[in-house]
Amino acid sequence: MVLGAHISIAGGISNAPIYGKDTTCDTIQIFTKNQMQWKIPVLNADEVRIFKSRMKENNILPGTVHSSYLVNLASADSNILRRSICDLAQELERAEVLGINYVVFHPGAHKGEGEESGLKRISDSIKEIFSMSQSKKSSLILETTAGEGTTLGYKFEHLAEIVDSVNDQERIGVCIDTCHIFAAGYDIRDEISYERTISEFDRIIGLKFLKAVHLNDSKKELSSRMDRHEEIGCGKIGLKGFSFFVNDERFKSLPGILETPGGTEGYKKNLSVLRGLVIH
Repeated sequence: MVLGAHISIAGGISNAPIYGKDTTCDTIQIFTKNQMQWKIPVLNADEVRIFKSRMKENNILPGTVHSSYLVNLASADSNILRRSICDLAQELERAEVLGINYVVFHPGAHKGEGEESGLKRISDSIKEIFSMSQSKKSSLILETTAGEGTTLGYKFEHLAEIVDSVNDQERIGVCIDTCHIFAAGYDIRDEISYERTISEFDRIIGLKFLKAVHLNDSKKELSSRMDRHEEIGCGKIGLKGFSFFVNDERFKSLPGILETPGGTEGYKKNLSVLRGLVIH
């Protein structure tokens, strides 16, 4: 697994590779803009050039872009849905300009409209996003969720339904978040449970669609349906669960991204813990 973390873009996207290097990342995840605003600023050509140059200089492999937290493709509110579609269409373009293949996003919440209608709305929206986006290569990556409230994506079946509906299968994928799947009820704490969960993912979705992993421990218990990230080994999953991921040969080329608490120093510590779990 290629290990990294979600890195700040403070002062400009071109600074992210430097922050990544300082954090000992081999890959990074970034926002391309303010994640709590709909406004989409133009990517400055010089910033893009410097970003790419610094990625190479610091030996950091392209990882993922994470979409805005405002995006909700399951929304029945036409204004939010339209903004979400436009946001992701442009994020695909921005990622492609930056040389990043994957745009990770949360599937969305149906807000009482029902899971069936919410899943159909997500599927229809993805088709529209690919139709309107000028991107040619970058892919949309559905993130597994904990299932809080009316959030969709806490069952592998939800993600499979969405993936199966997309015509261009080369441009859709899934990101497993360890905290989220654990909170949703998928145990990964011992070898038998881990293999059962990964086998279930493969049977229902297909491992060929797994494009990234968010490595986060969980403050809450199995099946809590609560999304609360904890530092690696300090939560309810524990070190053993993460050792299975970082030593799984099937995942050796996947980006493994930390989103744990503690900022830069926390990331450095957690990356060291993860690397210490790797069996050479």
